[in-house]
Amino acid sequence: MTQSCIIKHFQDFAELTRAEIDLLRTLERDARPFAAGDSLRSIGDSSGSFFTLTEGWACASRCLADGERQVLDVFLPGQVMGLREIGYDHALSDFVALTDIKACPFPKERLTEVFDRAPRLADLFMLTLAREQSILLERVINLGRRSAEERLAHFLVEMKTRVAPNAASFELHMNQTIIGDTLGLSTVHVSRTLRALSDRGLIAKAGSRVRILDLSALVDFAGFNPTYLERNVTWARQSRAEGCEELADD
Repeated sequence: MTQSCIIKHFQDFAELTRAEIDLLRTLERDARPFAAGDSLRSIGDSSGSFFTLTEGWACASRCLADGERQVLDVFLPGQVMGLREIGYDHALSDFVALTDIKACPFPKERLTEVFDRAPRLADLFMLTLAREQSILLERVINLGRRSAEERLAHFLVEMKTRVAPNAASFELHMNQTIIGDTLGLSTVHVSRTLRALSDRGLIAKAGSRVRILDLSALVDFAGFNPTYLERNVTWARQSRAEGCEELADD
């Protein structure tokens, strides 16, 4: 069986019981393909459903009246898109595919049922939501208090940490326009800043592949503190496998 992205994502927080795994699999039914550039949901649409991203990259963004766009979140396989808007009836951001993707829509009511059947999963969803919030807060600091070179360096370290923590290089499936919309820079400024980081001997970029040449120096230059990406599971309750198993099998 193909490895489940959402299960792998949650297993990074805690060891899952069979019942919890079975319940998470129900959120990956009805996978639907979307081509790069497709909109999954627009601002103002009903937010009665979430999306589990099973393949590819996507983002949440807001477009302003003057046509400028701000990318708020970059979603990777295993993430649930829309958790930040769980308390709202209408979408507060656009969901757009950055690459060809597969995503599984499921109604909010289904998530409530999952929590009822396996209460510890509510803890783990809360932890993943808190992590996404910490990423957004760090992005605010990036936009407001770091130079162009520092914010791009910081973003590259963050994406490497999320995509390929143990590798020297990774695929960054974002063109310079999307990177600029994430970091508040023009496309020309992104190009110039990438070249500046390359001239410093910190990175090398060829197409979508980014190679970190000196990670320690890049981390120091960006002022990168990985704490906001850590997965602290000490708060989550311990699993209660027996009770969950019975509920999952009915």
